[in-house]
Order: sequence, then C-alpha cells, then structure tokens
Amino acid sequence: MISHRGCVIMLCLLVIKFECASTCMSSAPEECPKLFCKCQKKSNGKAVCSGRSLNYIPRLPKYVRSVIFTNTSIRAIDKCGLVNLTFQQIEKINFTGNDLHSIDKDAFLNLTFLASLIVSSEPHLNISALKLSFQSLPKLKIYELGFNFNLWKSLPRDMFNNYHVSNVKHLILQGNSFTYINFTTFKTMSGLKEISLANNEISHVTLTKLTSLTNLDMSSNQLPSVPIFCGRNNTSYFPNLDTIILSRNIIGFLGTKSFRCLPKLSTIYLDYTSIGKLQDNVFASLPSLRALHLLRIGNPLRYISQNAFNSSSLETLMLQGSHFHFEKQHRYHANRIFASCPNLQHLDLTNNFMPSDESIFQTIFRPLRKLKQLFLTSTRIQNLPLNVFTNMKLLETLHLDSNRIYSLNNSYRIFGNMTSMKFLNLKHNYMSVINETSFPDDLLSRLETLNLAYNPFSCICDQMWFRNWIQKNGSILKEYPNQYKCRHPNKMNGILLRDYKPTDKMCNPWNPLYTMAIVVGMVVISFITVGSITAKCQGNIKNYIYLLRVYRNRKKGYIPLDSEEDYEYHAFVVYCDNDRKWVHNDLLNKLENEEGLQLCIHHRNFIVGDAISVNVDNFLKKSWKVLVIVSNNFAQSEWCQWEVDVVQERRRRQGKEVIVPIILDTIDSKHMTSQLRTLLDSTPSLRYRSGVGSELFWKVLLESLRKPLGHPPTSLLYSGIEHSSFNGQTRVSLETEPPTW
Repeated sequence: MISHRGCVIMLCLLVIKFECASTCMSSAPEECPKLFCKCQKKSNGKAVCSGRSLNYIPRLPKYVRSVIFTNTSIRAIDKCGLVNLTFQQIEKINFTGNDLHSIDKDAFLNLTFLASLIVSSEPHLNISALKLSFQSLPKLKIYELGFNFNLWKSLPRDMFNNYHVSNVKHLILQGNSFTYINFTTFKTMSGLKEISLANNEISHVTLTKLTSLTNLDMSSNQLPSVPIFCGRNNTSYFPNLDTIILSRNIIGFLGTKSFRCLPKLSTIYLDYTSIGKLQDNVFASLPSLRALHLLRIGNPLRYISQNAFNSSSLETLMLQGSHFHFEKQHRYHANRIFASCPNLQHLDLTNNFMPSDESIFQTIFRPLRKLKQLFLTSTRIQNLPLNVFTNMKLLETLHLDSNRIYSLNNSYRIFGNMTSMKFLNLKHNYMSVINETSFPDDLLSRLETLNLAYNPFSCICDQMWFRNWIQKNGSILKEYPNQYKCRHPNKMNGILLRDYKPTDKMCNPWNPLYTMAIVVGMVVISFITVGSITAKCQGNIKNYIYLLRVYRNRKKGYIPLDSEEDYEYHAFVVYCDNDRKWVHNDLLNKLENEEGLQLCIHHRNFIVGDAISVNVDNFLKKSWKVLVIVSNNFAQSEWCQWEVDVVQERRRRQGKEVIVPIILDTIDSKHMTSQLRTLLDSTPSLRYRSGVGSELFWKVLLESLRKPLGHPPTSLLYSGIEHSSFNGQTRVSLETEPPTW
C-alpha cells in the first residue's frame, strides 16, 4: 500500500508536470521546426538545434532520442524548460556554446530515459546550480557526464556526491582551467570506468582508491612527473587501470618507480613529452603491459639504456618521430636495446636515423623474431641490410617508404624466406628499374599489396620485365597507375609507366659485330692517345709518378683523410653578434633540430673563463668544417677579420671544401677587406635568400656539409716528405716548406 505521504508526493509531481505542459505547449511550434532544428530519423533519432534566435526548448518528433543545442540564446533552464522533450524517449542531451547561466534543480525531473548529459563551452553556467540539478536526473540511469571547455578552475568536493550519478561510467572534464585535481571528488562514483581530464592546466593531483577505473586521460596538462599510484603498504589506487594517457605534459624523467602499483595497466601514452633519456627497467614492474607509445619524445630522444624496454609482455612499441640516432653507438647498446622485449609484434621507428652499417642493423633486430609489423619510414636507409628481415618469419607488414633506396641487390638475402609477408611498402624511394632479380619469386607470389609509387622510374628497355609483370599481377600494386611515372629519359619525363610499351624489336636491335668493331677501335685510339701524351708531356712524367705514389700510399692508409666521424661537431660557425638571431633561429633549428647535425657556436659552446683565442683554437680542432656567415656587420668587425685569417690557415691545410661561406647580404665595397675578398674569391660561397629559393639553399648547404673533404692541396703534397718508422712501416708526413727537386 502507498502511504498518505507518498500519495501527496505523486500528486504534486503530476501537478507540476501538468502545469509545465500547459504553460509550455501553448507556444510549442510544429515538430522539428526547420528554422532552428535538423532532425534525422536514420541517425538513431538525432536532432541538432542552433541559431541565436532560438531562446527556448522546442518540441521535437517522437523518434528523436538524442538532441544537441548549440549556439542558441537559451539562458536558463527552469523546471518547465525541458518539458517539450518529455514527449520523446530522450537518451542524450548536449548543450554546447549556448548562453546558459542557470539551471533549475528539477530541470531533468521527467526525462526518465536520459543516460548522457553533456554541457560544454558554457562559461557562465553556475556550477553550484548544475550540481543541484543532478538530483532530478533519473536514478542510476546516467552513464555519461561531460563538462568540457567551461573554463572551470576547480570542482566542489561534493560535486558528484548525489547518488543519482553514482552509476556514471564515463566522466569527461576536458578543456577547463583546472590546476589541481583531488580524486576524492570522484570517490562516490562507484561505477566510474573512464575519466578524461585532458587539455587543462593540471600540475598536481591527489589520488584516492578508485577500484573500477580502467581509463585515465590526463594529456595536454602541466604534469612535471608521473603521479604516484601506490598508496599505503604499496596498495594500488587504481588496481584495474588498463590505459593511461600522459601525452603532451612536461614530464622530463622516468624512473623505476614511475609506474609501480598498476598490475592491470596494458597501454601507456607518453607522446610529445620532454623525456630525453630512457632509463633501465622503467616499465619492468608492469606485468600486463602490451603497448607503449613514445611518439616524438625528447625532441630529440638522446639516449636509450640497454634495458629501457625491459618487458616480456610488451607487444607494441611506437617510437616514431623521436629523431634518435641509431648510427651513434655511444647513445645505446645495439645488442641489448630490444633484447629484453622478445615478444614485440609491432614496432614503429618512423622518422629516426637508422645506421648505414649493415652489421649494426643486424645486431639491433636480431632478437625480434616475433615481429608482425615493422615501420622504418623516413629513416634514411640507403641500402637494405642483408639477412635481417629473412629471420623474421612472422613479419606480415614492412614499411620502407620515404627512404633513399636506389636498388635491391641480393634480393633473396634481403627478402628471402619471408613466408608470412603480405604488405610491402617501398614508395617514395629512388628506385629507377625493377627487374626479375629485384624480388624473390616466392615473395611476389605471397604479397597481397606492393607499393612502389613515387619512385623515379626509367622508361628504358631494362624496365621491360616489370612492365610485363604488371600486366599479369598489377592488381596488387598500390596507387597504380597514376603514381607510377617515368622520370628518365627526359623525353619520357612525366609519362605514366603504363603508357611505356617497349617491344623486343625496340630493345634488341644491336648486332654483336658492331660491339667488337667499337672495342677494337677504342683500343687502337687509346694506344695512339697514350703515345701522344707520353711524347708531349715528358717533362711532367716525374710529377705523375710522384702523384701515383701518393695516391697508392693514401689507399694504404699512409695519408689518412679526415671524416665527420672523427670530430665532435659537424661545423664551427663564425658569425658576427649582429647576425645572432638568424644563426640561432634559422640555422640551428634547420641543421640541428631537423637534420640531426651538431654545430659549434661561441654563445653556447665556448668554455667560460678561457680566452677567446684559446676557445677558437680548441673548438676549431673539434669541428669537421667551418661555416662563415658573411654580412656587412661581419665585414666591419675587426674580430671577425681575425677569425677569417684563422680559418684561412685551416683552408690552406685541408683544402677549400673545409670552409663554407654563407652570404646573408651584399657587402658594400667600402667595407670589403682584403682578407674577406681573398676568402670569397678562392672559396665557393652560398647566398641566402628567404622565401622563394630558401629550400634550394638548405639543400645545397646540407650537401656541402656532408661532402667529404678532398685531397690535401697540391702545395702541401709537394711540400716535402719525411720518413718515420711506425710499427715497421714508413709513413708520409706533410711539411710546409717547398721541396727541392
């Protein structure tokens, strides 16, 4: 039986509902008013209502289950405000970007089917009033609450204490202005599984035990470190947490205690953080770890300890965009880097720097025999290593696109015995000819997708095999035919490879007798030419003999030539202080951050306390080449002229390739000095222009910096010979005095 008090309450509710209906229906427009709303019956009964002229909640068709009010002039929602929605079984309501200021505590009283409430971009809404309105939500029905981009600075401690929201599973609080979060606020939400606090300003948190929580998103905040997830006696605050997102925070260090007390954690996102070094055993305490995302960490990532990825359960490792130098062995241990994660199945190393040394390549990947997907996109590979992929029996997908691969020699030792391979991506490389030796036959028969788009194909007779193969198997070629174009010869440039149709008659017209005649003729001409040169150049015979001896000794190692690996810096930068902005903002950003080079500049690298001349001398010895930034400011500086004299001495000893002058602006004749004119007249220089042509400038500059040094100047080679005994061998020593012949 229903008590007298219960009857009174039910009667009051009916009266309220009747009053609201009679008040609001009198002005209710037709169903789904086209002026304000768009209703879609097929999209699960969705309605979107917008327009600043709309200042009330209209009546909608009965099939509507989800409604969004956006950019309207609705300022307040009283107890009658949502009565027009009681005629439908509304399950989702979204208020975004309106002009809400207040909401009545009984606003949702009759929305008995409501399961999701989103209130976003409503900075004027009274948060206390919103909290009180929770009491009118359907009991234990709400599973999703979202309060995003409302510019809230804090949450009331009892914000979610109402038992009407205790069954919420998804709580979204993105884009506010929180600097501190106390998780005690969420403690009464016993069914909470996901919390998103992304895009706030959180720098500090206080945790409490949330047993049901499985997903936590705290990306794009100001966290300086990973929160401590261990409570008293090493109990876990989040014992069932499966995924944590900490990307785009200012986290700069990870230690062995960073992820303790998370027994169910399987996925970690640390993308775009400041972690420059990956220490040992950071993830070793996570028995359930499956995926680790480290996209663009460190900017760049500088060092990886030998047990940094120590996890027997780890299956996915995303390390793309970190610009890590795998060719620099002092920054990691090639034989150990992946040895402690033998069950890895998905590895992404896109936009890092892979080694050119084939043996190092083999050492790095030797433990990864369970890989199924491997991404080596944009890793500057020139020659594919032998006997590396052949050991990956389970590899199904291999991405080698956007590299510098010219050819596929020894293809069986590269791709042979890959019995699981289905997808191979080699687009955006430098391959010009594909022939029957480029891929093993058994690999081509198993592939489901092969991508060779955007390679500079040569439309010559050597391409005939590939053209014939395409006619039979072209269905597996990705992006064919539009992105398969001829680059060579010039007359075929831009023509689709599909339209190049060579024939046997075109490609085999040559008579072998012609070849024999040409060879015999060339031999006769060669003898005549050699005889003539010998007769006319007898005076220089001794010099040629001497140079031949020098080249022979150089090959044996008696005159070693420097390489960039012998130096700490790729280049020493000589510039005037007035040009510092261009050097620091443009030059350093391009060469160091984007290309991975190391430059020596006095503002950053010189040792404080040492004399400038001493610093210049010491750091020149550590630098492979010298960049001279020439400008009017440079020409007027006496100190810069002294530096020109110093680098000229370096040029005299090592040749003109050691100096790369860059002209920022035209030098006035009144500022031109003899030292500077000598430098510019005797050394090829580059001229910088912003805007059009800047891309060409950076390309030429990089080529100049990477160009090997030539042989020592002739004046030095002729300067004399000194014999000294070293391990029983005679070495050539260069002197500065002229020789006596």
